[in-house]
Amino acid sequence: MESSIPSQPIRRKKLYEEVASRLESMMLSGALRPGDTLPPERELMDTFQVGRSSIREALFALQKMGLVVIRNGERAYVTRPSADALVGELSGAVRHLLSTAEGVRDFQQARTMHEISLVRYAASHASDDDIVTLGAALEANRKALGNAAEFTRTDVEFHLAIARIPDNPIFLALHTAMARWLEEQRATSLQSAGAEQAAFQAHSRIYSAIAAHQPDAAEAAMLAHLREVESHYWAAKNA
Repeated sequence: MESSIPSQPIRRKKLYEEVASRLESMMLSGALRPGDTLPPERELMDTFQVGRSSIREALFALQKMGLVVIRNGERAYVTRPSADALVGELSGAVRHLLSTAEGVRDFQQARTMHEISLVRYAASHASDDDIVTLGAALEANRKALGNAAEFTRTDVEFHLAIARIPDNPIFLALHTAMARWLEEQRATSLQSAGAEQAAFQAHSRIYSAIAAHQPDAAEAAMLAHLREVESHYWAAKNA
């Protein structure tokens, strides 16, 4: 009996996609290295036998991927992709997801899982220097009580100090992006009466658990803190 194969049309790549793919392959193979300047547009056109628009679209696509840098009046050059560039690619889609209540809840859950992982790691691995840095961030947060803008800034810095402890650029980029994506949540929740004081007390409990190297206590303190932030946020939104 003959087996039937589902119809799966082969997608033809656009010319610029093929050019971008070939240049990317050269970067992966080491033929093009970070810092190398790409040939002029005319030479690339001759090499790949395509028009100027295909070359420009290919370079723009590679720039969005964080693989090349394009500056007016200069030839593009190869760069090393960063975690920030990777996360930055998501920002447009994130704004649309956050335009709905369901999307906000999804990101709140993602933030909770992310920050709990970070705080457990911090409680297990924080060095004496890490704890000193986190303590300074907590003190700055305390001094900012009563100043909404400064409290918000130091709130972000306290959580960022925890995210720096693993010394992993991907975690740091994700954390920074998450803070930016959910800045409306932070601003809204801190408008509630007593929210600043409650947030500072939560930060104090988180700090104490990390300083004592108690992962379970650190997780419990972070979870309670984020649940309270969410509660303030939805109360304000539904008022």
